Amino acid sequence: MFTDIVGYTALMQHDEAQAVRVRERHRAVFTDQHTKHIGEIIQYYGDGTLSIFTSAVQAVECAIEIQRNLQLGVVMVPVRIGLHLGDIVHTETEVYGDGVNVAARIESLGIAGSVLLSGKIHDELKNHPHISTISLGPFVLKNIALPVEVFAVTIEGLKVPGIADLPVSPVQQTKSIAVLPFVNMSSNAENEYFSDGMTEEIINALARLKELRVTSRTSSFFFKNKNVPIRNIGQALNVSAILEGSIRLSGNKMRITVQLIDVMNDYHFWSETFDRSLDDIFAVQDEISLLIADKLREHLGHFLIEEHLVITPNIDVDSYQQYLKSRYHMLKMSKRDIELGMDLLQKIIQRNPDFALAYLGMHHGYAMLATLGLMPAAAAFMKGKDFFDKALALDPELPECQMQLAWMSFLQDWDPAGAYRHLQKAFDIRPSVDFYQSMTSILVAEGKYDAALAHIRIAKEMDPFSEINYHLHGFILYTQGKYSEAVEQFEQNVTLKPDSQVSLLNWGQSFLLQGKAKEALDFFDSLPPGTDDLLRLGGVTLANIAMGNVEEATLGISKLTAALRTESMDRALNLLIFCHTSSGKHEQALQLIDQGISNHLPMMLYLPVEPFLRPLFENEKFKSLMQKVLN
Repeated sequence: MFTDIVGYTALMQHDEAQAVRVRERHRAVFTDQHTKHIGEIIQYYGDGTLSIFTSAVQAVECAIEIQRNLQLGVVMVPVRIGLHLGDIVHTETEVYGDGVNVAARIESLGIAGSVLLSGKIHDELKNHPHISTISLGPFVLKNIALPVEVFAVTIEGLKVPGIADLPVSPVQQTKSIAVLPFVNMSSNAENEYFSDGMTEEIINALARLKELRVTSRTSSFFFKNKNVPIRNIGQALNVSAILEGSIRLSGNKMRITVQLIDVMNDYHFWSETFDRSLDDIFAVQDEISLLIADKLREHLGHFLIEEHLVITPNIDVDSYQQYLKSRYHMLKMSKRDIELGMDLLQKIIQRNPDFALAYLGMHHGYAMLATLGLMPAAAAFMKGKDFFDKALALDPELPECQMQLAWMSFLQDWDPAGAYRHLQKAFDIRPSVDFYQSMTSILVAEGKYDAALAHIRIAKEMDPFSEINYHLHGFILYTQGKYSEAVEQFEQNVTLKPDSQVSLLNWGQSFLLQGKAKEALDFFDSLPPGTDDLLRLGGVTLANIAMGNVEEATLGISKLTAALRTESMDRALNLLIFCHTSSGKHEQALQLIDQGISNHLPMMLYLPVEPFLRPLFENEKFKSLMQKVLN
C-alpha cells in the first residue's frame, strides 16, 4: 500500500500548525487501521506511507477504512491510496522492488479520497462481493514494461476519479471486436431468423472472454442491411476487428462462412468456410467461436481462452431452431411479434420442460408487454414470475437469471448489496452491457455519481447505439444538476429510438429546473401522438405550477389524484409528489412519499437523488423517510 497526502507541501508553506495536525491525525488513523487489519507500516516519509500485508483483501479493507476515517471529524485528511500485489525487499534503511514502483505509480493516478488497485489485487477480490470496483482502464506506468489495468473501489464513502481527473489517459483498448449480423444466403428469406440467431450466439460466446471487449447486439445489428464501409463501422463502434459472415441452409445442411477484418488497415486476416449438418449446430457454434478467439489472440495479443465457449443446451435441434425463431420475432417488439414468439416458446416448453431459456423467454415476453404498455404491469409481473421461478429452479447459474435476481433484490427487496452480489455473479459468467447498465442504475440511486459515470462510459463503449445508455447517462447528469448536458443525452436517446419515452419526463423537468417554465410547457404540449397520457398530464401540470397557472394546475393535480385508483397508481403517485413539492405543499408530498414507501414502490428508490425534491432535502421527516430507502 502506497499513500500520500494531497497538497501537503502547500499546506506546510501556508499553515504549518494545521499541517502538523493533519499529519498527526493521518498517523493516528493509519496506526489504528493497520493494527486492526494486520498490516505493517514499513516507512513514513513526510506526507506518505509504504506498508505491507499478508492478505490482499485485508489490505483493501484497511485502505477503505482509512479513507472513511480521514474524511470524518474536524481535521479531514485528503489522501490517495494505491495497492499492488508483488514482492518487495526491505531493510532498515531501504525498500525496493517492482511491487513498490507499481503501487506508487497507481497511487499517483488517484484523487483525494480514492483507493486504486492493480489488476492483481482486483483478482483477489472476486469472491468478496462487499468490495465493489470499476476498471479505469489499462495504463502505461513509468518504468513498468507492460500496461497495468487499474481499478477504483466504488463503495460508499470513497471517491472515484473521472476521466478528467486522471493525469494520464488509459491506453486505447485494442482487444475488441464487433460481430456483424450474418447474411442469410438461403433461398428461403424466412431463414433470416437462423442467421440472426447464430450471430447472437457467437456474440454471447465471445463475450465470455473477459479480456476481449465485444460490441453488444444492439449496436452490431444497427448496421444490418446498411451499405456502410467496414472501416467506417469499425470506427463508429471503436473496435479493432470485425467479424462478418453468411449462412446458407439447405435441408439438413448448412454452410457457414466467416471472416475477420482488421479495421485500421482494412484487410481480411482470416476466413473459413464450414460445411456441416444441422445436427451438429452446437458443436459448430463452439468450434467457430474458439477458432475466432484463437485468430484474434494471434492478431491482437494474448488473452485467456476457455476450453469451451458454447455450452450445449438440453434441447433437440428442431426445438432450438424454434427458439431462435421466437427470439427473432420478440426482438421486433411489436405486439403481434411478441405474442408470436411467446406462442413458439410455449410449444418448446411442452416438448422440452427442462429448457430454462424458454421459461426466461416467456418471462421477458411478459416484461416487454408491460414495458410497452400492451398489458397491465401488475398482471404481466404475476404471469411472468412463474416462468422466471421455473427458469431459476432449472438453471440458477444462467447470467440472465442472476441479472433478474439483481433487479429483484434492488427493486423489490431494496437491497443494493444483494443486487451487487448477483450482478457480480452474472459478470463472472459472461460480461455484458446489461451488467454495466444495471450497475449504473443502482449506483446513481445511491448517489455514487463518479462510479455510475464510469460504468455508463463502459456501457457506451460496448453498445454505442443503444438508446438506453444515453438515457442513463442523461439521468446521472440530471441528478447532478447538469441539466443542459442531460438534455443533450436525452435528445440522443430519442434520436436513436424515436418512440422512446423513458427520457421525456426528465427532459421536461430539466427545463423547469433551469427556470424555463414556458419552454417546458411547450415541450410537454408538443409530445408526439402515442406518448403516454399520464406522462403528458404530469409534465403539463408541473409546467403550469411553475408558471402560476392555478386553475390548470389544480385540474391536473385532480386528474393525477384520480389516477391513484388505477393500475397506474405508482407513476401517478410519483408525479403528485413532484407537483406538491413544487407547489410548496410539502406535508402532502411527504404523506405520499410515506404511502409509496409503505407500498414498497420501486420509484421511491430514486427520491433521495431527485433534484425536484431538493426543497425537502433538509426536512427532518423527509430524512427519516429516506432512511427506510436503501438502508
